[in-house]
Amino acid sequence: MKTIEIKSAWKGKSNCEACSIRSSALFAELNEEDFSKIHSPIDDLSFEAYSSIYAQGDTAQDLYTLREGYIKLLHVNPDGSSRIIRVVMPGNLFGMEALLGERYEHSAVALTNIHLCKIPKSIISSLGEESPRLHRQIVKKWGEALSQSESWFSEINTGRIEVRLARFLLKLAKQSGSFAIAPLFKREDMGLMMDVKFETISRALASMADQGLISNITRLSVQIPNIDTLRNFSEKGI
Repeated sequence: MKTIEIKSAWKGKSNCEACSIRSSALFAELNEEDFSKIHSPIDDLSFEAYSSIYAQGDTAQDLYTLREGYIKLLHVNPDGSSRIIRVVMPGNLFGMEALLGERYEHSAVALTNIHLCKIPKSIISSLGEESPRLHRQIVKKWGEALSQSESWFSEINTGRIEVRLARFLLKLAKQSGSFAIAPLFKREDMGLMMDVKFETISRALASMADQGLISNITRLSVQIPNIDTLRNFSEKGI
């Protein structure tokens, strides 16, 4: 098979060498020689909000790196109940169970419009045997995913709801001039994340606004006037 040109010939036009999140993505430590060994297409794809990337039980053929937007990983239990086990953020790797089994163990659904790279697991299997750098990065990313999942549960599922929401917003907030902005998702999704009813989420957001912790609440985002004040609230609950 002819080696694929990195810069233009991959089916999805993905240019990993020039990726804006390369320092945090799976291929961060790979050099030009490593890239020259890749013989399968890496698709560079976009999805609209609420699109399904893959479903729990689907055949697992690919791993993914998120470049823009947010994704929920949803696990459905045998009794039909469901729980959001992780929110995937830009630079995160997901779908890693493709390396171990035949099926995905959860569903991946876009919370916002997203931009991602789809990486065939055959690339990881073949390149991982030849590149210690990729092997190290896979181990690192897997560890990060486990740590994120554990901290996710502990931080947004303990304490009163306003404190949990504060921790949630701090994880996602980005500074924008004199204030910060954090994304908001469908209140039903946020309720699943925190194991409360969506009405509870709406009431807690209103309460935090009354306290001056957040402002300009919309369907998709919220402003944080002073991120240090919100962080202090999240730590002390006052």
